[in-house]
Amino acid sequence: MIAALVLLAQVATAPDAPVDVVEHLGERVADASFMDSESNRVQLRDLTARGKPVVLTLIYFDCPMLCSLVQKGVIKAINESGLRLGEDYYGLTVSFSPRDHIPEARLRQGGYLQTLRNAGKTYPAHWPFLTGGDTAIRALADSIGFRYRYDKESEQYEHPAVSMILGPDGRISRYLYGVEFSPRELRLAVVEASQGKVGTTLDRVILRCFKYDPASRKYHFYVMGALRLGSGAFAVALAALLGALWWREIHRQTRSRTPSKGRPA
Repeated sequence: MIAALVLLAQVATAPDAPVDVVEHLGERVADASFMDSESNRVQLRDLTARGKPVVLTLIYFDCPMLCSLVQKGVIKAINESGLRLGEDYYGLTVSFSPRDHIPEARLRQGGYLQTLRNAGKTYPAHWPFLTGGDTAIRALADSIGFRYRYDKESEQYEHPAVSMILGPDGRISRYLYGVEFSPRELRLAVVEASQGKVGTTLDRVILRCFKYDPASRKYHFYVMGALRLGSGAFAVALAALLGALWWREIHRQTRSRTPSKGRPA
């Protein structure tokens, strides 16, 4: 059922308005002016380049189902990943419907984020929900390759099911597709986007053993990375063993050259 909804949301009904994602990896998110749920006018660039990775979702607030599935899927994966809002990452949700306004943003922000673990009381600042005009929305959507269209017949938007991970400087690091996300993959994407500044030493070790595959859009076990890591560990162990043997040999030779008491030198 969910797969069918995702497929339906990505089917364009007009040849001149394809619903799709055109990846812009490594590019900065456009700067544009939006309103947050606290009625503050904010600049997108200020919220996407705050020194930590950003989990970005584009939804519209009266979407009958798909947007809710995407947002809830991201939050579920974050909860299971152990990442902490404001410490490991920031969140950002933007409505791509110019018909959405501040009251709707405030309502959806409270509804979605009440289920987010490790959020603290400062979650409105660390995960803002934004609304804006058509020009600002189009600028953002174009900069991340998010292609959508409004269907007048159904009075709904057709759009892809995708979330983005931004680096600490606002550059697009990874796209996560679908409505269900692996906690491990989301965590790896955030660690990768942070260039190792977020997460534990174990996360960085795991990241060396897993490589992102653009074809499947998932992280897969990377044999060469594991071999390099394994060879590195083996080299350290071998060096330690050789060092211990060398020390024992030196110690044995020293003892053999030292005269014992009662024996002539």
